Amino acid sequence: MIKLNFFGRKKEPIYLDCYTASHFAYNFAKIDYAKKHFPDWWLQENKVTPNGVSTIKHCSAFIDSYTKGIVIPLWGEVEIIVNALGDEAPYTWRSSNEDFDLHSNCHSKAQWSGFGNDNLYNIKFVSPWVFKTNDLVYFAWSQPTWSQPDTFNSLMGLPGVVQYKTQSFTAINYVVEQKEKSQTINLASLTPMAILHPMTEREVIIRTHLVDENKMHKLLRRGGGMLLNSTDDHALDRKTRLKTRKKLFWDKADKLNKCPFE
Repeated sequence: MIKLNFFGRKKEPIYLDCYTASHFAYNFAKIDYAKKHFPDWWLQENKVTPNGVSTIKHCSAFIDSYTKGIVIPLWGEVEIIVNALGDEAPYTWRSSNEDFDLHSNCHSKAQWSGFGNDNLYNIKFVSPWVFKTNDLVYFAWSQPTWSQPDTFNSLMGLPGVVQYKTQSFTAINYVVEQKEKSQTINLASLTPMAILHPMTEREVIIRTHLVDENKMHKLLRRGGGMLLNSTDDHALDRKTRLKTRKKLFWDKADKLNKCPFE
């Protein structure tokens, strides 16, 4: 059912603006609709088994996941070595270009101690993209497991729900487990690393932009460029206060800028 506004017109689409300073990501691995990333193995799958039973080629849940999703593809090749138990470094990595960071801001096990055993480690892919929407729209994040048939059982994606009106980070969180033997994980360029499903009936239009580092810095300001960061020494208090102030600001801004005909 098409939702209509006061004058009976179709509701405006949601514009998902995606910014990057990485020419690798912008030129070769743009944010795109998941329908362009159906897995090769699935495309080659027969429609029925030798016994005449329908295969996954007919699965509506699979098809809808890709036709209704948005993908962040990998912006280069990556190799991750998960070292064996007892090694001082839980993992090492190398990539095909300089636009990768798999070490910064990873969450220590102490931050999520109640989940799994102490051999688990967070690997955060610091995405080269930042997202912005003018409207408050939530996106359900999950691992594109069907697009990672060779690595899903050794590199586990962490799900979540995010919005890009008051924040813009697109870090992709995965978990690895140290085992008795070392493990090698190879990820090819353009591998879907996250699939996002917009939690709205409105059309989502993707717009990608190549910007310089200065513009990226401005886009990543935690206060949206409208609020000063607190100088409180206590990091948790500082974060909580900024979150409260951001909500008050956005509520007021939305009220002032609201279309009078909605």
